[in-house]
Amino acid sequence: MPLSHLLSCKSFTILLILLSLLACETPKTEPYQDIAFYSDAFGTERNYRIYLPGDYAEQPDKQYPVVYYFHGYGGRYKWDAYDLEDDVEYPANGRLEPPFVMEWKKYARENNLIIVTWDGYEPNLSPGKKEREGISYGNALPYDYVRAHETEREHWGWDFSAHFRELVKHVDQNFRSIPDRSKRAITGLSMGGLTSYYVAGQNKDLVASVSAFDPAANLPYYGPKGRQVVFPILEMHRSLKGLAVRLTKTDGDWLKYNNWHMTQLFGSADLSHFETHTADYPNHWAADTEQQLDFHRNEFAKTPALPAKWNHVNPGFDNFEVFGNTFEIKRETPALTLIENSAENKLKILSRTFIPDGPIVLEESIAVNTAGSYAPGEAYLLRSFNLSTHAFEADYLVAADKEGKLDFALSGGGHWLGINREAEPEAQLGMVFPNNQEHFYFEEGKTESLNFSLVNIGNAPAKEIEIIPVTQHPHLKISPEKITISALEAKAAIDSEQAFQFTFGRYSDSSFVAGVDFVIRADQQVTDTLRIVAFAAPKAVYSPREDLILLDGRTLPEVPIYQQGMDSIVLESLSGGTGNGNGIWEAGEEVLLYLRLPQGLAPKDTNTFHPTYLLNHPAQPYTNVNSLHYLERLNQASCTSETTPITLPPDSPKNQELDLWLRAESLYNDKNDSTSNATIYANQFHFRRVKVGVY
Repeated sequence: MPLSHLLSCKSFTILLILLSLLACETPKTEPYQDIAFYSDAFGTERNYRIYLPGDYAEQPDKQYPVVYYFHGYGGRYKWDAYDLEDDVEYPANGRLEPPFVMEWKKYARENNLIIVTWDGYEPNLSPGKKEREGISYGNALPYDYVRAHETEREHWGWDFSAHFRELVKHVDQNFRSIPDRSKRAITGLSMGGLTSYYVAGQNKDLVASVSAFDPAANLPYYGPKGRQVVFPILEMHRSLKGLAVRLTKTDGDWLKYNNWHMTQLFGSADLSHFETHTADYPNHWAADTEQQLDFHRNEFAKTPALPAKWNHVNPGFDNFEVFGNTFEIKRETPALTLIENSAENKLKILSRTFIPDGPIVLEESIAVNTAGSYAPGEAYLLRSFNLSTHAFEADYLVAADKEGKLDFALSGGGHWLGINREAEPEAQLGMVFPNNQEHFYFEEGKTESLNFSLVNIGNAPAKEIEIIPVTQHPHLKISPEKITISALEAKAAIDSEQAFQFTFGRYSDSSFVAGVDFVIRADQQVTDTLRIVAFAAPKAVYSPREDLILLDGRTLPEVPIYQQGMDSIVLESLSGGTGNGNGIWEAGEEVLLYLRLPQGLAPKDTNTFHPTYLLNHPAQPYTNVNSLHYLERLNQASCTSETTPITLPPDSPKNQELDLWLRAESLYNDKNDSTSNATIYANQFHFRRVKVGVY
């Protein structure tokens, strides 16, 4: 055989060996991976993109914390449509690779962090088809969101909170994430920012910090299909106690007014940690993302423990779990279940048809199975004060099972429940406000009383009781400095002989909300701290009766209404309420009230009528408010307002005059805001009193 032929064969053999070795090499790790997995919550495949740290391949034994990002209304897990330069529809952006939402890959690579971007789109359960039950896939609203006032759209009842738990499990099983809540966080933009707060509040056992960029101001429905309830984003702080919370807002965001309201409410609420940041950016976008991610990395370094006290809001679901405590609820009326100041020795739980200050649901049953926090085999005395009847219910003993769990049941009406060890009796004190009111309004310069009752749900008497109000609001004065009560026996309640006097020195649009802590001491020890939210309002003048439209089932033509998108006044027909339609409020009728404002926020908005929200309905002796009406602001994206339908029960006394304190809202599309490239959707509140006769 010729030598040249042998060399040729040898060379070919070596080439094959080299190719084989190259084929066996581990491919270089990409900066991201697109993953699909089957979702039991949605019954179909779902997608996410995961960005890995730079040393992920070289450190096979290393684990990393995770930040989950929720895209905005127009986005998907691969991109976010709010930034046109990064939108997949704009290939001329000059990128040499597919566009990334906020260049997550760089931060993940350089900071030992995993970033996961999920898909918030409503799933399509018909493979190969472009629509599901008449709704085109891709046009369906993300996050199963439906504006609260709309009835023509269908809500599918998809549970994105449950899907998040699936996503976390899939990431933990397939990547080297640290499987601990203290090393997980959520952040999101716009609609994804709203969803971030919601999902984090529902899954406090999975995450320890949450943030949002320019969150949407919508009033979304949550709950199973057909039983959804409205959970306003401005009320979502109720579920976030025990988490570190951040809000990033851009000074040019078209929703900057909503950001301002949220800053005030979240900053005054009972949150463990809340911080805000204003980014210098002229639009609605996730600006200063590195600072937001730095916030989460700083929280990861703290390794926070589970909170000793927590709050929760469950919107409409019949079964839910919080920190190992499970709740099963049976009721006919869709409602939100509120849990406040929960700890191992106490639980405050009630359900409302709307928040804040909606009626407490009376007809329901709640089965509770606690976390394993109690001594196995030990008996505990359960003592309940019913928030609707204002009476104690019968005590009963419950023994903890071998896992340290308690099983018990509660009826409707709301409860302050003491979980008392018989071996170590102690007093447990709680404050109860008239009508279980949650939001309190006080007029500028007017001293007003805040009455309360004190209950002892413990199994020992309390002595030398002090209740001390504390607030950081510069213009709120509270007197006296403390109220003392000599003693309160176990299983007893008293109405305080004194009331706290609240006086707001002035009203300011920039600081109209105050958080007030009531520190309760007994026997020289702090037994509890309760936070309320107090709102300052300007002095309310009385509007003449001719400035009020009362709708009791009638229709009024040609009512002047300001249309902010058109920036003009139009004549519209108004209808609403239920009754005989004669314009006179009579027993058994439900009415809507419209108020004439001489001047709204817009310069052209003069002498027009506006729907109203009743501020003092908890204090009204004869009226009921069973629901709220939600109205999308015309031509104003992602903002809504509320209107109060007021019912006069059939057995109400006749010939009464009601003193109603109303809040109306005016709107304006401000196109001349110097900080923004967008039109700012602005709003202003107007406070008026009216006297209305009932017959």
